[in-house]
Amino acid sequence: MSEIIIVAGDLAVGKSKLAKKLSTHLNIPYFNKENIKELLGDEIEYTKPEENRKLSNVAIELLLHILERVTMVRSSVILEANFHKAELEKIKRQCEFNDMKVTLLYLTADIDILYERLLYRELYQNRHPVHLTHPLRSIEEFEEYVMKWRNEEEVLPRHVIDVSNCTREVVFAKALEVLESLN
Repeated sequence: MSEIIIVAGDLAVGKSKLAKKLSTHLNIPYFNKENIKELLGDEIEYTKPEENRKLSNVAIELLLHILERVTMVRSSVILEANFHKAELEKIKRQCEFNDMKVTLLYLTADIDILYERLLYRELYQNRHPVHLTHPLRSIEEFEEYVMKWRNEEEVLPRHVIDVSNCTREVVFAKALEVLESLN
């Protein structure tokens, strides 16, 4: 059965790792915004925050283009990004138009845990420079940013997975449980 799986959620919550593991397990290709943005950033100059936002926007548009092509041939794909209301509305319309099932896995965690992960990623994981142009330096600024997106109007049903204090294996098992319960 063909399906569209969207992995979205908070910053530094582990979306990419879950999408990659689901891709391998389900034998479905996955694409994520971060990798596309890195490829773009390697070829296109971005010295200002607004230029970096353009790279983000183009990466999202490429994901939506992939979605359009995949749904047209009634295939499956996993797309991972911090999709927001406008993009989720496009995803919903595209899937409805092609009569495709879409599942939104929304990962979340305690703000303190996420902030620690974000700082660790930035300091120790050799992040691509394209991800480091909009620093969220205080936990208050970080929380405000995360809460803005958490409180967006729901476009697709969110299957929320709280990853606080969970191993990657537990998060993966929770995601599979959600997917199996919908089939």
